[in-house]
Amino acid sequence: MVLKNNGLLYALIVLILTWVVTAALFVQPSVGVKTFPLIMFIPAAVAIIFNIIKREGFNGFKQKMNAEALLFGIFYPLVFVLLCAFLSQILGIGTWNTDKLPDVKMLITLMITILLNLFTVLGEEYGWRGYLLPKFTTQWGKTKATIILGIIWALYHVPAVFFLAKATGISHPWLICLIQAGCVFAITFPFSYCYYLSGNIIPVLFLHSVWNVINKTVLGDIYTNKHGMINGSIILFNGEGLLGLVLGGLFIYWFIRQFQKNRFIVSTKNESLKHIG
Repeated sequence: MVLKNNGLLYALIVLILTWVVTAALFVQPSVGVKTFPLIMFIPAAVAIIFNIIKREGFNGFKQKMNAEALLFGIFYPLVFVLLCAFLSQILGIGTWNTDKLPDVKMLITLMITILLNLFTVLGEEYGWRGYLLPKFTTQWGKTKATIILGIIWALYHVPAVFFLAKATGISHPWLICLIQAGCVFAITFPFSYCYYLSGNIIPVLFLHSVWNVINKTVLGDIYTNKHGMINGSIILFNGEGLLGLVLGGLFIYWFIRQFQKNRFIVSTKNESLKHIG
């Protein structure tokens, strides 16, 4: 069933293009490992084409950004990752790598990297939160829209995670895909919440960028099995590993409660979100 707002059609096209392009890039694994970030621009590219065809405005920047949304976008992923790092010590599944502890130079580098990475994650966020989430919200409401988008976003990541695991020699690639997909589904809820706070995707860009940079730096790169500040089995304590899946799953209930408490109006004319209570 394709809805009149073309949301599911958009999602289907993005998934097909992503799977095909990813498979093509990994025909030569060494090429795929270096070029797979290109798929991050597919959601935005397809959304722009849909906007042009339907003569719709470019959503995601129409509403004024507020401090609450921006602070949530910056501090939620930071606190989440640090909580995973702390729990990894308590549970005995990770140990601090003293050779990689942060200094002033590293902190400055991280901040610059986060700012530069905003342009990269825009390729995903303009599509998922700027285009698709408002359409789904108009149709189904905040909770159902987030659940459906979470499934789509998880499927979007599967081919890249699978081929990267194969290319870098990580064992049990399908298990990695399953765990990471569950994490992506869980983190969709704070992403939606961050967007709903203002109807502007800039805070969500910060959430995505801070998550990508800090999770990789502190907990390691689950895609290539490269350690960060914590030593041990990355799949156990990473924000996109088992520990991240458990924590993210526990937080889903809280976000659903917030979706039910807050009041937003979704304009059917331009699919923008306005906070009213």
